[in-house]
Amino acid sequence: MRQARESSSSTRPDSWTFAMSDVVRQYRQLAEEQAANPGFIYDTLIIGGGAAGAGVLRDMASRGNASAVLVDRGPFGGETSSKTGKAIHPGIRYLRMAFHRALLAFHLRKDPKIKQTSAQNLRGAWLDLQLVWYGTRERKILIETSGNTVEEIPNIVFVLPDSPEKKWAVFFGISLYDLFTTLWAWCSFVPRFSRVKLFRNKKALHRELPNLEKAGEVLGGILYWDGKANNDKILVLKAIRDAYFRGSAAHPIRAMSHVEVENYEWRQDGATGYFLVTLARRFEDDGLPEKVTVKAHTLTNAAGPWVDQARNRTARSDEKKSVVYSRGSHLEATNRFIHESLSADPRLQVGLVPLNAERQHYLRPFHQHGVWYIQCTTTDRAHSDPDLVVPLEDEIEELLHSYNALVDDRWKITRRDIFNVFCGIRPLASGDGGEIAVKDISRMFRINKRACGGGVVYDMVNIKLTEFRWAGRAVAELIAGELRKQNVKRLGMSTTRRLPFLAVPGEERFALGRADHPRGDRDFLREKVAHYVTHQMASSYQDYLLNSGAIRDAVVFDEAGRCALDLDVLDLVLEEMATLLHWDHRRRQAEWEAFQEVYCRNMAYTDLGEGVRNHEPAPGSLRVQHANASGIE
Repeated sequence: MRQARESSSSTRPDSWTFAMSDVVRQYRQLAEEQAANPGFIYDTLIIGGGAAGAGVLRDMASRGNASAVLVDRGPFGGETSSKTGKAIHPGIRYLRMAFHRALLAFHLRKDPKIKQTSAQNLRGAWLDLQLVWYGTRERKILIETSGNTVEEIPNIVFVLPDSPEKKWAVFFGISLYDLFTTLWAWCSFVPRFSRVKLFRNKKALHRELPNLEKAGEVLGGILYWDGKANNDKILVLKAIRDAYFRGSAAHPIRAMSHVEVENYEWRQDGATGYFLVTLARRFEDDGLPEKVTVKAHTLTNAAGPWVDQARNRTARSDEKKSVVYSRGSHLEATNRFIHESLSADPRLQVGLVPLNAERQHYLRPFHQHGVWYIQCTTTDRAHSDPDLVVPLEDEIEELLHSYNALVDDRWKITRRDIFNVFCGIRPLASGDGGEIAVKDISRMFRINKRACGGGVVYDMVNIKLTEFRWAGRAVAELIAGELRKQNVKRLGMSTTRRLPFLAVPGEERFALGRADHPRGDRDFLREKVAHYVTHQMASSYQDYLLNSGAIRDAVVFDEAGRCALDLDVLDLVLEEMATLLHWDHRRRQAEWEAFQEVYCRNMAYTDLGEGVRNHEPAPGSLRVQHANASGIE
């Protein structure tokens, strides 16, 4: 199939697949390459299939004459990149931090938590200001090129008595934030004028949004527009898929999930040097070798929270710690009233952002898989172990309180309304010996260039979902420079700034936010599972349900209008994936137990997890009736 794709530029995308079978084929090709063309050296090998790695791979592919291999030990976007608040935004709090640091630098404000010199504070302010300015550009690019995966959403910031800034300062800051958006629009000859709206007091807010409880102690607010991804994992996966489709026989672009970098070393072969990288497969296939080797001129370490571990998979490990971790927890909740109210009144489809003294909260409405729900997100709590990330009860209570303090009684949510909870971490650049709190570290990404033997490794740190294209282009430019220095080749120019994501057949039909999603239609669900297996690299039951968002297909309402799960839908999805991916009973049971373990662990402090814990799907005995009458129409 790939050969046909490469031999004819007229091949239509209806023959393109992005499935686990493509990973198996690519792995086999790598093994065969060693015998057929042992001298072939890729321009870079990318460790990590999250947002950071996706950005580099797509930028390399956009240049036309680059070759690259991307590998991830699990599913693409299966870790940090699928556990975000789905915000595509430059970050109003990063703009606030820029001004905060500037005031500290000129001794106009004191903050005992930030033990920095004036020069360090000034540098931090400049980095955060750059992040917001160029992040505004990146948001615009993703809205224009991602094929409706990223869209605009209105948000209202609420100024509270204990907010870290005064009302006038918040109004000024967000007006400046909106001005950046306007300037980038006019740079593209797109007329745009200010879209902010001020609310001088809580009465004005209540007139705008009647679902607000007299707004509690709110002093005022401001409405502005930002971006959100319908699904963070899908955005990352589409970027990787787009890059993969742009490869050719002369300049291969490979993307393999469930393949891990075991070790690497620099080899010098006369005038030619390269990294020899050992890859180990983590998928089942007795017909393939357990390990293969790949040659690459450079290495790109985009392993996210595991950047230090990936860097040290060499004979000379430095054991340095280059990152600290910031965690954020997220809950998703709905009930019949919330779903029907948001469906009926677009005015209510607005994000709520209370400007709290400590942690920032984002309370956003989402429409996915035919259901409206509220996602509540926390930010910036220090974390230590990237392999153990579990939501805590106090975080759930904190989010419930933050949301319920703003809305009236009909809109309040309880633990009974929560159908999904997850927690993600972000690696932040640790250049201050851990003396600075995670909430005060600049969010500007870092690319650490490191010599290894005669070669170069690029460690990517603190890549936000919004900036993954920008960071990917920056790394690809460094790779291009290194290849010129080694007299290997001259890469073409990056074209991702205006390059639309390639789509596949059926994508619009199964789009997450489609308005006419047929809830409860079993045939549609089967067809959707087949689409994801064929075109969206769905190969793990847990990953598909929790990271791709398919758990929402099982959300229904009971007779009282409260949130519930249709376990028949979970059974149906499991059966369809087992059939399409040829899972035997042992593998099928292992997939269910993996989902059950993660879901019940994350939902430990809510009510719906118990039903999944006590459920045991029976192969071949699925009930095929429609969702019950109290389900979502």
